[in-house]
Amino acid sequence: MRLMVILSPTDKWRTKTEYSRLKKFLQKDGYIRIAPEVYIRIVPNRKASEKHYRRIEEYAPETGVVRLLRLTEKQFNNIYMVTGEKDYQEKTVGKNCHIML
Repeated sequence: MRLMVILSPTDKWRTKTEYSRLKKFLQKDGYIRIAPEVYIRIVPNRKASEKHYRRIEEYAPETGVVRLLRLTEKQFNNIYMVTGEKDYQEKTVGKNCHIML
């Protein structure tokens, strides 16, 4: 299962620092940036994803929008790539849900 975090910051005062704090948390927590405002992480099950929901709520800024999307491996594998190529994680992990570091 994968957990996707989609950020939509606003131009309001203090937003930049709050989103920087959230982005740093996401990177330290094992999320991989797949687009400028999109982060993704592999989680083992639904219960673990709910734990991450609560952790992100603690760091969520007061302005802007933070969306969380839970994807199964089958749904994630159905993503159609129009241009570009798969990143390093997609090439090495493939359909396995575990990453060897």
